[in-house]
Amino acid sequence: MNIHKIKYLAVISMIVDHVTSVFFSADAISYILIKLVGRVAAPAMCFALAQGFIHTSDRKKYLLRLIVFAVISQIPYSYYMSGSIWFPTGNMLFTLACSFLLLEVVKHYKNLGILSIPIAICILYIATFTDWFVFGPLFTLSFYLNKGNKDLQALCHACISFLSLGYSAYVCIQHGLPWYSQVWQIGAILIIPIIYLYNGQLGRKTSFNKWFFYLFYPLHLLMIRMIHWGF
Repeated sequence: MNIHKIKYLAVISMIVDHVTSVFFSADAISYILIKLVGRVAAPAMCFALAQGFIHTSDRKKYLLRLIVFAVISQIPYSYYMSGSIWFPTGNMLFTLACSFLLLEVVKHYKNLGILSIPIAICILYIATFTDWFVFGPLFTLSFYLNKGNKDLQALCHACISFLSLGYSAYVCIQHGLPWYSQVWQIGAILIIPIIYLYNGQLGRKTSFNKWFFYLFYPLHLLMIRMIHWGF
């Protein structure tokens, strides 16, 4: 399985996740089961980003694309989440931008010296205001640091996924909700079989493959919410 196929798998998972969030009742068994599948999207994107960071010929352009489309996507994301143009959390592309910056710090830690630690902490702090909290950057970092060792990638990802579940359960308890209402979060570990299927290849280079995800992300959020509210 190449990177492009993993990206399209993330797209399918994302559609499933977002449609379920809007059209299904959160206390239904079907909601929990389908959301398990939907949790594949974020770690799949983080895995693709880690590979993109390794293989891209121009990291500055890569980061710029993430930031530009994160800004473009924020209003559709806010509309999807709250029905207005404002929502206090940044969308997933901001999470990926933070993840990319964290990889830059790790790659250049020798040049940055002791400054690499506070810079990395600041990036993780900024990530707390984005979708997937610090777990998106941590997913990406674990994939990157363990490149070439699929067993370690799988193990570290599983550990971070359980930390994510624990955090979600804690937040639920703080709000007087049962901790198990977030059990579907553990669906993030479903990326592990895909890690083992990854063949190290990018896939066919086309403009469509390059730009599709950036355009799809804001458009599908907008369309799902508009359909839900009958335009």
